[in-house]
Amino acid sequence: MHPNKAMIDLAALRHNIGALRHQLPNNVIFMAVMKANAYGHGVVPIAKEALHAGAGYLGVAMVSEGVALRESGVSAPILVMGGAIAAYAPDIVAYDLEATVYTRDALMALETEAAAAKKHVGIHIEYDTGMNRIGITSLAELQSLLRALQGCGHVNLCGLSTHFAVSEIEDKTFTQLQADRFIEAASLVRSMGLHPLLHAANSGALLDMPDTLSFDMVRAGIAMYGYHPGPGCGRRVLLRPVLRLTSLVNTVKTIRPGDTVSYGRTYTAPKDRRIATIPIGYGDGYMRCMSHKANVLLHGKRAPVVGVICMDQLMVDVSDIINVAVGDEAVLIGSQGGDAITAEDLAEWAGTIPYEVLLAISPRVPRINMNGTCALN
Repeated sequence: MHPNKAMIDLAALRHNIGALRHQLPNNVIFMAVMKANAYGHGVVPIAKEALHAGAGYLGVAMVSEGVALRESGVSAPILVMGGAIAAYAPDIVAYDLEATVYTRDALMALETEAAAAKKHVGIHIEYDTGMNRIGITSLAELQSLLRALQGCGHVNLCGLSTHFAVSEIEDKTFTQLQADRFIEAASLVRSMGLHPLLHAANSGALLDMPDTLSFDMVRAGIAMYGYHPGPGCGRRVLLRPVLRLTSLVNTVKTIRPGDTVSYGRTYTAPKDRRIATIPIGYGDGYMRCMSHKANVLLHGKRAPVVGVICMDQLMVDVSDIINVAVGDEAVLIGSQGGDAITAEDLAEWAGTIPYEVLLAISPRVPRINMNGTCALN
């Protein structure tokens, strides 16, 4: 029996997808982003549940993630968003994945591989409108790649994409500038007789600018898992955190004035204190930098972390919480009683973002799926 559990509420996932799709025109395709083990939630059940809830595409970062989904029985379109290089072509073609392309070398490698396999392969061209990460950076480069594509008999242009850099902030000036650049690129593509799916909106744009930036498809990441991508972004849309992280108290003891707790002796008891030990630590993804900052819910009340968080354990002060005992549930992310701790809270304590908090939860913490439809069958 493992004391730590990441409970994955698939009903919350379905709710979030429904709430997000409600923001969109009916003809806009919803891509569920599955990168990094579905943001730490468990890629196969999340993918199957998202498709059941109305997603029409899945997005992954790496070819290996797409292969894993295909081997699990997923047949829906899967876009590898991280960018294709020639070495990836065999698996992209073999597993019927769609590839993000922005170089002629990658395009020709896919053409050669697909021709040898007597298959067709779909690509999405990434046009860089200001993220300066991956993608074609000029209309001239785009036109050159499109001309090369016209000579390919086994590659189909399925999409044209870009990625917004700051769609989650209140000032949408740069996001609108990126959208204008993307529209210019789309006009060039269509002037050459091509009509790929246009997609640019991530969670921030989906939540705040759905009418102007949804194009033909949106790519939902963090919002699908229950978190708004920025402090003021899309708060009118009710999202439910999908993941609940819990553990069990395994020790309760009283320490005396002057006693210290954990490595480095960074906490000294000012008076008698009741200290509970919980068997979760930075080896599980509960970050050490949250020492002396984080809280854990016990009996519906917040117990502060005292001392340095260890690899496998942390200690909390339960002096003001009555009857804490071995075996009690400790909630690290989620609700208990009338209170709740979110990944946003942990992000604030750790000086990071909710994305990293969710992804940090290590594989040794079991993911337990709840309230599923197809995903648990």
